[in-house]
Amino acid sequence: MNQKITRRTFLKVSSLTAAMAALAACNPASGKATGQPGISLNGLANPTSLSPVSLTPVSTDSLIAQTLRRISFGPRLADLQHAQQIGISAYIEEQLNPDLPDNPEIDSLLQPLTTLTMSVADRVALPNRYTPAIELMQATLIRQSLSTRQLYEMMVDFWSNHFNIYLYKSFDIFLKTDDDLNVIRKHALDTFPNLLMASAHSPAMLIFLDNATSTKDVPNENYARELMELHTISVNGGYTQQDIENAARALTGWSITSQNDPNPGQFMFRPFIHDTGDKQIMQLHIPAGGGIQDGEQLLQFLAAQPMTAQFLSTKLVRHFVSDNPPASLITRAAATFSQTSGDIKQVLRTILFSDEFKSSAGQKIKRPLEFCHSALRGLDAQVDFTRPVILQILTQFGQLPFNWQTPDGYPDVSTAWINTSGMLNRWNFGLAVANSQIPGVSVDIQNLVKDGQSTEDKIDLLSLNLIGEKLPSDARDILINYASENTTSDILQNLAGLIIGAPHFQYR
Repeated sequence: MNQKITRRTFLKVSSLTAAMAALAACNPASGKATGQPGISLNGLANPTSLSPVSLTPVSTDSLIAQTLRRISFGPRLADLQHAQQIGISAYIEEQLNPDLPDNPEIDSLLQPLTTLTMSVADRVALPNRYTPAIELMQATLIRQSLSTRQLYEMMVDFWSNHFNIYLYKSFDIFLKTDDDLNVIRKHALDTFPNLLMASAHSPAMLIFLDNATSTKDVPNENYARELMELHTISVNGGYTQQDIENAARALTGWSITSQNDPNPGQFMFRPFIHDTGDKQIMQLHIPAGGGIQDGEQLLQFLAAQPMTAQFLSTKLVRHFVSDNPPASLITRAAATFSQTSGDIKQVLRTILFSDEFKSSAGQKIKRPLEFCHSALRGLDAQVDFTRPVILQILTQFGQLPFNWQTPDGYPDVSTAWINTSGMLNRWNFGLAVANSQIPGVSVDIQNLVKDGQSTEDKIDLLSLNLIGEKLPSDARDILINYASENTTSDILQNLAGLIIGAPHFQYR
């Protein structure tokens, strides 16, 4: 039987759509509505017009809000208040402290995810081979959403993409859990040489890029090529095809114990399949007769190259500052990288305390993972991460953790994510999550606005929770008008959903 659409329902949906279209026409760059909502799309403005804009923070509070949006998966009101109390510089230093206490709730939520602490052999023996993958993704979402060490979790995500491993490539479904724990999470705020060396020894990486089966008779070039192109000196690093071939020779024998071994999936150097001949890789000469140290010399050489400092600094500045990273900041970050032997925390200090960072408001748009987490964190949502719904939503959005199939990792620029389908998904998600319509996710909107007396107060409180600052007057007026014309019981939920769908929420 078809459900009959009543006049009241029609008017309610129409007014909600009109409010969304009006908000979509607001231009965060000027704080003014453009008056040109763009091509009509089911009554809504064309979302593909959303792009980075030039904004300059006009107050300390705006800079704090921007900083927390950039170094977290969405600031919570308590985070903002803490940063305001101790100052943004002290807050950044606090986030860079590896000994910062974490949320104790995380341990209790991770405890049922038993594959996180299993041996590879025990994971292989499980009746459902997909359990390790599902639990790793669930653990990742729990940490990103609930951790007090938000900058650390951001860097875990950054390096997971830099050293991307597709979770479902053969044996990696059992191995990526150890790579996440012992490579990425262990070294996310360490030095890059340590991180690179750990990644090169990672069984998951050796499987993903086919080095585990590389021999002196048939050397496989996949890992050697990506090591140079994606992990260190970049495609512009000045290497040749012969350099790739010799790098692959240097890494022959870097393998793992087989799936049939009593202790499978462990790093193993196999000297009898290693190429012991003389090798020249760019300016690095490796004399004949070497063993595992051939590969170690190669990794140390690549980690120390100026092009590696330049490439990694470019990626970090792009991630934290702008899709079009300023050359001045890249140069200074690269200098810090070289002077400190790749100290990740020192490079982050150079970036986060820079004038370029402070003046970069409006230059980064949230990717789907950041968008979903920031909505959940801003709404103080109670989420049952053991249910598959958030994983399903991120699949629809196109950014499920560890599911990018190629070695380059998920894109970090707005053009990859801001399109008609992506924005419609964001609007629908915002309204659904604010109205507690997502299974396993509950939101108490009344609690978020309990200190507000007027409608205007409540809109401001919702904005502070979700964006970290009040909406500009044009967008605020649209919400006030919408609230004055609608007296339904779900008005606050719809206001929250509208803010999540507004252009201002899309910016980090």
